[in-house]
Amino acid sequence: MRRRRRRRSSPLRRFTRFIGVGQSRTRLALFIGAIAIAVLGAGVALQGGPTVGAVASTPPATGVSPRPPATPTPSLPSVATPTPSAIPSIAPEAIVAERIRIERLGINLRIIEGDGIDAPIDKAAHYPGTSWPDGGSNIYIYGHAQEGMFLALWDATVGDEVILDLVDGTSRTYLVTEVKPRVPWNALEYLDPTPTERLTIQTSTSYTPTAPRFVVIAEPKT
Repeated sequence: MRRRRRRRSSPLRRFTRFIGVGQSRTRLALFIGAIAIAVLGAGVALQGGPTVGAVASTPPATGVSPRPPATPTPSLPSVATPTPSAIPSIAPEAIVAERIRIERLGINLRIIEGDGIDAPIDKAAHYPGTSWPDGGSNIYIYGHAQEGMFLALWDATVGDEVILDLVDGTSRTYLVTEVKPRVPWNALEYLDPTPTERLTIQTSTSYTPTAPRFVVIAEPKT
């Protein structure tokens, strides 16, 4: 009697039978498709995927009340640092400010001396080498565009009052004269000393280090 030779199944068939897919071509095709989708999804996850909630870096034109970004920026790109020879000396009669307040916008932050590179969390920073109140020149304050910090600065309008509380217990009031939503990131002239007292306030518009800055300029209230 001739012995019937047993047909050996392929490794793929043995594997699918082991995991319960069976020999159905339809079930096998669905199983392979599911594996392909899982592998593709894992590849996207490893690459980081698209950023969710990124802030648009195109603020509205000057004169239009800007709309705050949907998600506040986590950091403030640094201001380009001027050369040492360009840093002015501060007038001896200048008085250090310890707090900045813009009541209409709900801004009320303590001011610390900054390094011109990183912005502190939950505080505003004074750009080193720029003036202070009563110093007769440019006072430069910057901070994060986040809730509770300078995000509301995006809604600033001409005529808003900005109050600086000083370390001697007095305060100085400034009126917003210019709102500049798209100042180039490397526009060093905004750090320059001015012939008369001026307050310059800066925040960011995007996560991108070279994105435009949002700048508000105010003059002393007379």
